[in-house]
Amino acid sequence: MRDYSEIEGLEEDNHTRLPTKNYQNTLADLTRQQWSDYSTRYLPIQDSLLAMASNDTLLTEQLDRNKVNLDNSFSLAKQNESMRLGRYGLDADNSSQSETNNSLLKGLTMASINNETRSAVDDLQQKIVTGQGGAPKSLADIGAKGK
Repeated sequence: MRDYSEIEGLEEDNHTRLPTKNYQNTLADLTRQQWSDYSTRYLPIQDSLLAMASNDTLLTEQLDRNKVNLDNSFSLAKQNESMRLGRYGLDADNSSQSETNNSLLKGLTMASINNETRSAVDDLQQKIVTGQGGAPKSLADIGAKGK
């Protein structure tokens, strides 16, 4: 049996010498440290996730990025088409019908992208609120790609 005689604050418990007070103090200190760690590291992240799940900040930011990305894509496609036709000595068809078709295509594409974004953000917010599953693997790996 281990000798605990050199440890202060020992009490005899059922005729065996066990470190009851130090053990209780150690457990209390450990619990306080765990709570401190939880409240400084995990709680702010949990609060930010719940804030994201309860407002439309994520959606608004992504819808703005969608518009910029779509504008860039259509601009690049128009430039590529002009370069492709230029190789054959042709001019890009800039008729009003072509412009109308491109505008309609751009509008339909924007509506589709925004609807998909709304659906994805809504699903993500529901998962955050209900605690289901966590982030998809592709989202969970985003932070690790640069390391």
